[in-house]
Formats: sequence, structure tokens, C-alpha cells
Amino acid sequence: MPPEAFIHGSIANNVSRTQSTGSSELDRLRSATRNMTDTGKNEPTNDDAEASIVGYDSRSPGDLVELRQQGSRVPVFAIYLGYFGDRNHFYAANGKWVTSMGFSSLFSVSNFVTIQELESVLAKIPKDGTPEHFDELRNNEKGPLREDGVGLINKMAEFRASSEVIYQGNMTKLDGARELLSSARDVKYLSLFEITDMLLPENLKGEDGFPPPALYAVHTALSRNDIAFSPLSPSADCHRRDHLFEVFPQNHAQIMMKIAAWVREYTDSSAKKLRPLKDSELEEIALGRFIIQAREAVSYSRQTREWTPHGILKTSPGVTLPKVDWSSVSKDVISFLEWWASYDLFGAGSRFHSYGALILRSLRLYDDATLDQSTAWTFLQEIGVIAPWEIPSRYRVRFPGTTIARGGGISRPEPKNLLKSTRPDIAEGNRKLRAGSPIFCIDAPSTMIIDDGVSLEHTDQPGEFWIHVHAADPASAIQPNSALGRFMELIPENIYLPGHFQAMLPSELGEDDSKDYKSESLVKQYSLRPGCPALTFSAKVNEAGDVLDYQVEPSTLEEVTYLDPEDVAEFCGEQTPPSVTGYSFEVGTPPDATAATPERNMTTVQDLDSRSKEDILTLYRLAESMKQKRLSKGAWPYFSPRPSVQVSFHDAIPEVGAIQGATLFPPDPYIKVGTERSTGCSVVSNTMVLAGEVAARWCSDRGIPIPYRKDAKSAENFQAAFDFATREIYPLIYQGVEPSATHRQELSKLTGGIQISSEPGPYFLLGLDMYTKATSPLRRFSDLLVHWQIHAALAFESKMQRRIDATLDVLDGILPFTTTSLSSTLPLLHMREKMAKTVSRGTLDWILIALVRAWRFEDKAPRTLRFTVSSRWRQGLLGHLDMFDLSATMDVSGLNGCRLVKDIRVGDEFEVELADVNVHSRQILVKALRYLGSQHPLDSSNASVAEVVGETNLGISSV
Repeated sequence: MPPEAFIHGSIANNVSRTQSTGSSELDRLRSATRNMTDTGKNEPTNDDAEASIVGYDSRSPGDLVELRQQGSRVPVFAIYLGYFGDRNHFYAANGKWVTSMGFSSLFSVSNFVTIQELESVLAKIPKDGTPEHFDELRNNEKGPLREDGVGLINKMAEFRASSEVIYQGNMTKLDGARELLSSARDVKYLSLFEITDMLLPENLKGEDGFPPPALYAVHTALSRNDIAFSPLSPSADCHRRDHLFEVFPQNHAQIMMKIAAWVREYTDSSAKKLRPLKDSELEEIALGRFIIQAREAVSYSRQTREWTPHGILKTSPGVTLPKVDWSSVSKDVISFLEWWASYDLFGAGSRFHSYGALILRSLRLYDDATLDQSTAWTFLQEIGVIAPWEIPSRYRVRFPGTTIARGGGISRPEPKNLLKSTRPDIAEGNRKLRAGSPIFCIDAPSTMIIDDGVSLEHTDQPGEFWIHVHAADPASAIQPNSALGRFMELIPENIYLPGHFQAMLPSELGEDDSKDYKSESLVKQYSLRPGCPALTFSAKVNEAGDVLDYQVEPSTLEEVTYLDPEDVAEFCGEQTPPSVTGYSFEVGTPPDATAATPERNMTTVQDLDSRSKEDILTLYRLAESMKQKRLSKGAWPYFSPRPSVQVSFHDAIPEVGAIQGATLFPPDPYIKVGTERSTGCSVVSNTMVLAGEVAARWCSDRGIPIPYRKDAKSAENFQAAFDFATREIYPLIYQGVEPSATHRQELSKLTGGIQISSEPGPYFLLGLDMYTKATSPLRRFSDLLVHWQIHAALAFESKMQRRIDATLDVLDGILPFTTTSLSSTLPLLHMREKMAKTVSRGTLDWILIALVRAWRFEDKAPRTLRFTVSSRWRQGLLGHLDMFDLSATMDVSGLNGCRLVKDIRVGDEFEVELADVNVHSRQILVKALRYLGSQHPLDSSNASVAEVVGETNLGISSV
């Protein structure tokens, strides 16, 4: 039976233990593991120079949140008090003050109580306290007591009672939600609002729709039916339209019911015997037939691939697994195990975890292993359903309207006739020929999609220049609201997961679409090159970095020059950030393959003519001046290098005599892990930000709704955010120190986090009054939305020979997307963008796979690492390592007598060795070798600036 409380990432015992809300274990908050858009601390989030650094959801004191404690199925209401002293603070409905490093809630109500109502509780909590101080106060009941929060308790009780009345009054429909909402075989995606409309009567609606208690009644009903519904939202806020649920088809529920019946049948049969069931007896029960087939498949696999408890199989040369003619029962059981282990469909309190464990036990193949999802994951590897190097992250994020392809990629139905999604060039006759100065497309040689370039135009005024940023222009020929547009919206941006690149617009789409001729793919057609169309964002800039004027025009490019960003940065003498010393190692053997050469002709800066060289230097000078302007407004100085992963696959070689239909697995891939080099190029990063500012200002001037990127609160908190960032955070960055979680949380609280809105607003981290993304329409759907709106406006202005006037013109009749339609589109777009970034952060899985192989199989792992404590629990310690800032755990036995738990403080450091690594659960367990001392908690993230451990590294070298 699983433990009643645990340190990290396992399933707790909530079957046999008492279910209560008053346990001290309430302090161990359970994360919403099925949330597909969580941002992990160790996972890189900055995919380009425009990305946000503050990766935390913005929550405000006074919000009502639903918490779930470890080892309990009973949810608990609490009021969020804020983040201070390295901890989130809550006041729970049972009168307890609760603290947590992080949490995720599946339901929340914004502004449930006022700050004034929190004062009596907050007065008992020291704002400048430490985690140890908070623990001491809570253990001695010296913090806020029940009488301090009686008003809050009553308000939460009233909310629950109101919701319960609504539930009881509509129990028939709410308990029958599965039958009412699910289809026969297709997955559906519905918002909480849509589901509530279907299940509750209209008379419960107010002026603003259904009240939060009604929404919570529906949420409760869906939560109790985990075989039919799974939360899919980036926001738990019940007020938001992107609070989505995945509604599984009826055949899904039918399989689950059969699994439950088959497990009970097997358990009953086994209970009648004092010995394991024989094969002849297994043949008589449904689950038994699966057991026989599974044992045979695993036995064959283990002849060449050894099982490990680390979430992967032992590395091996190429393997050919014979085809297994799985019975219908076996197929259903394997589907269930995939839902359990791969897709992570069940919450921590679900009874179906016990069914998965019992199925694994029945196999009698994993006697010494924990019978959890990680073991089921390796079982799926052993029977050939997934590859031994498969990435768990790929399965945990499911984009609505798509399916996950085994082996790699995301499947979505392609538009059947692309011609119906296209239109004649909307800017035909209005394009300006960009001649007379070269257009520099500055991308790495390996880049396949060239969707932006920059050029310089001199003016009559000394020290003033026009900077033209040219973006690819597929929007001019793709119909808005077309089948192709909806196809791209399903995966709204390119996903850069090593080994599993996924394009928003596949490079082959458009080839051979016509039966009469071989057409060019859309990507090739619109990637920048001489003679191609572009949408140009222009700004007149002076040497001081001031933007004096701006405009947007459709254009045709003439002279295009392709440059390497590293070459440009070196030529300009660009200063690099403080260097980071980190770990670098590789496992496996690189495949015999030559590097692909770019299809375009690359030019070195030294080969340019003198005028072009001078233009490059001028662009760099102006870019740096514009950057200084933004820095003076609080912009984030620069991005720290992230872990980098390179993955190379081998070709599968079938065995001689292999039967048809056999599953072929090549040797394990070559993986190289390190810290990325600083490949930033000021000319590129700063001019792309400039283009986004120009697009936002141009549209804002005309009242055109587009996906603006803005902060939720920085307008009202600018001075406080500016002072905190420039005094507390940025000095650390300039020293090469990554800001701590506390720093990020505090800045996020002041700025409110980044949101997509149809109305402009300030973007603090870029130092801009308004901003949108507009330079990558071949890689991001939001950029296409911007281009579609701009093209419609330009076409109208060309026809009317005047500028759009929102006070005179009916924009809804001019633009393809209205403010009303975007209010529904943008929250879902934001959700999909977050999901795409979550998949891209599957890089962590590759790091863990490489670490297991280096540690267990190739003897390349470091002998020792540095572990910094971030949280102290009774069962042990949570913290992070100096290798890629990986999260790690040290249990009490792992302390090894170096220190007593009660004497350990946040920020304490230990020299440790690896004790266990699990790829599937993303767990690293370490064992202490010696105590190294303490560092200040706010500087604890300094451990991410790795210190290589001298001669003991054995194969891991400093970079």
C-alpha cells in the first residue's frame, strides 16, 4: 500500500486511511498533476528574446482556492494570503494557516474577499519571516487562530452551502453529466461555462452569467466522475472562458468499467487459491488471457533489453520484437495502462490507481518494484507499445482536436483542399518594391524557416534612419477563418522538443496538393527570399534610440542576404553576458550522418561590401540604443543560458528472418546535454521587439483589436515594479546570478503576469507601453492573426484613400476578427500556447534519460553534486542540484547522519551522490556525503551557476 504521506511525486494512500480535512498533512498540498500548462522551475521557458521571464500564474490575496492535500480525496477551501518569506500562504476553511512552496488549484474565485477582510489574519504572520520561522509559529499555534479568521471561515462555509444547495437541487442532471455530455467515440472539449449551460437551469443565471457557487457545483460533479472528465485549463479561475474540460467518449467509460470488473474477477479467483493461478486457470478469466500474452511479450523483450526501476529500459543495440496478436481484452487493458501511465488521466485520489497496481501485480514480473505509473510505463516499453526512450511529457499535454502519434509528432486532420483556404494576394497592386539596400535575414544555418529580415534606410536628417523589419506574408494569400487557418490554430506555434519537432505549418503542406502540377510547399513559398512578398514594419529611429515615426506596408523583397547571427554579433563586437560554468556530457554513439547543409546561400559579414558592413554596424548601434531606452523603463536585461539537449537517432535495422509486422527499435539515441552558448544577436532581438511595438502602435492608433501582449497590473504598479526589479533583481543578473523564486514571485505579483488581450497595455519586462508578436507568421498563429487584421485595414485604407477611423468606420464590417470574436478566441489561443511551451519543456525528460544512462550504464555521471535545500519536511528535504538546477529530494535515511532534520535550514548545502533517478516521475533522490554550510535563501538559485566537481567528474567536462 502506498505511504500516507510522501515527499515527492508518488501516489498516496487515500483508500484505507481516514478522509478528513483537519489533518496536519494539509500542509502537504497536492499539485493538480493533470494541469497541462504548469510551468516548472527547472524547465526553460524562454523560447525567444520576447518571452516572459516571470513564469508564475498571477494570484491575488483574497482569492478563494480549492486545495487538495496529499493522501486525501476531500478538497479544502482556503483564502490565498499571498507569497512572502519564500512561501505561499493560505487560511483554510478549517481555521488552519497553511504554507506551501507552490500549488496548483483546479478551481478558484478571484477577489472572493477584500484585503481589509484579511487584515486580522495577516497581522499574525510576519511578512519578513523565514520558512523555519513559519513552521515554528504554526507548530506552536502562534500564528492566526480560528477566531482571527471567523469571518473568512463563515464566508467559505456560506459559499460551500450555497453550492451544495444548487447541487442537491439539480442532482439528477449533475450526476448524469457523463451520459448527457459525452459522445459515442469522440473526445469533446467544453468550457465550464458551456457545461454549466447544459446542466443547470437558466433561472440560476445573473447579469454576469452563472454565479461562482453554481459553477463550483458543476465543477464538483465533474471532479467526482474522473472516467469521463479531465481538467484541461491553464487557469483555474472560474470567471475565465478557458477553464476547459476534456470530455471522454462513452466507449472510454465502458472500457474503464470492464477493467474494474476484470480486476475484481481476477482478485476473487486468486483469493480462492493459496498459490498463483496456473495458465490453464488464467485462460478461464478475462484478465488472465492478457496476463499470459503480456508475460510472453516481456519475456522476449528481456532477452535483449534489461528492465530497470528508472523509467527506462537498459540501453541495447537495435531490437526486433515479434508481432503480438493481442486479444480484444488485452487491447483494452493496454489502453487503460496507457491512460494511467502515459496520459496521466487520473487524479491522485482516483480508485483506478489501485486497478493499475493490481494489473501489474498479476503479471508477477515486477515483484521488487513499486507498482505505480512509472512501472507501468516501463511495461509498455517492454511489450513494444512505446519506445524505451519515449518522452513522457509528450503524452501529458493533449491539444484539443489532435491525437498523439506513437513514436513522435501530433496528428491533426489536414485540410482536404488547400485552394479553398487561399485567396488572391490581398495586397496586389499595393506592394512596395524594397530595392536599393540589402535585406539581412539573420538566422542560424540550421534554420529552415526564414520568416523575418531587417534593412536600413538613410534619411535626409543626420542621425535618423528608417529600420524596416520584413516579415513573411502568408496571411496575404490565406483566408482568415479557413480550414487551413483552423488547422494551424490547433497547434498555434512550433514546438521545439528535441527529437520531436512539431511545426504549426508543416514544411510539406502544400506540396502536390493539386493533381495537375507539383506545387511548392507553403513554407517554402513564403520563406523570405528575393521576389517574395512581405509585410514590412518600419520605424524612424535616431541615435538616441527614440522612435520618431512608424508605418506598416506590404512589400516585395529584392536583394536578400542570409547571415549567421554569431558572425554578426562577433563583427559588431557585441558584449556577451557573464559566462556560466556548467556541466556537459553525452551518452551513446553518434549516428553516421553528415550535417545537413542549408538550402540557402549563407554569406559571411566579411564578404559584404563596405556599405552593407556599415549598415550592419549602424543597425547594431541603433539596436543597442533602443535596448537602453527599454532598460531605462525596467526591461529584463538578458536571458540566462538554458540547458541544451541534442538528440540524434539511429536507423532501425531489421533482424534476418524477422516476421512481417514485427516492431523494430533502433539502438538508443545519442544524447548530448550541456549549457547553451549565448547565441543572442542584438540586431535581431531588438529589431524584432521594435517590429512588435510598431505593429501594436499602428493597430492601436486605428482601434484595431489584435492579440496584444500585456501585463495585468504593471500600469497601476509601475513604480513599485520598477524599483523592485532595478534594485533587487537586475543587480544579481548583471553578476551572472539567476534570480530566485521569491524574486520572480514578487515581481509577478506587481506586474500581474502576461496576458493576451484585444486591448493594448504595458509590457514591463520588455520596457514597452504596448506590444504584440508579429514577425513569425510561419511559426506562430497569433502573428497570423495580427497580419490578417492589418491586411484588412490596409486594403480598406487603399480603397478609401484615407486612414481607418474607429469613430466613423464600422470595424466589424472591415476586419475578419471582431473584438467580440477575439474575446472567445484569445483565451483559448493563450491556453494552446502554454500547452505548446509545456511540451517544449520536455527537454527535462531527455536530460533525465541521459543522466540515468550516464549514471547506471556508462559510468559518466559525476561522483558528487551540490544539493541546496529549498524546503524541509518531516520525511526529508526538497532542493535542487548544481547540475542544470535539477530538482532533487533527500529522505531522512539519505541524510546519512550528516545533519538532523531539525537543524537544517533553507539554503543549507550538502555534497551528495545520486541514489535514484526516475525519468517517468521526474524524481531524483540523493544521498548526503557531507554538510557544506549555508547560503542565504534569496541567493539559493545561485546553485544553478554550476561548479564542476574537479577530477571526480569522469566524462563530464566544463563548458
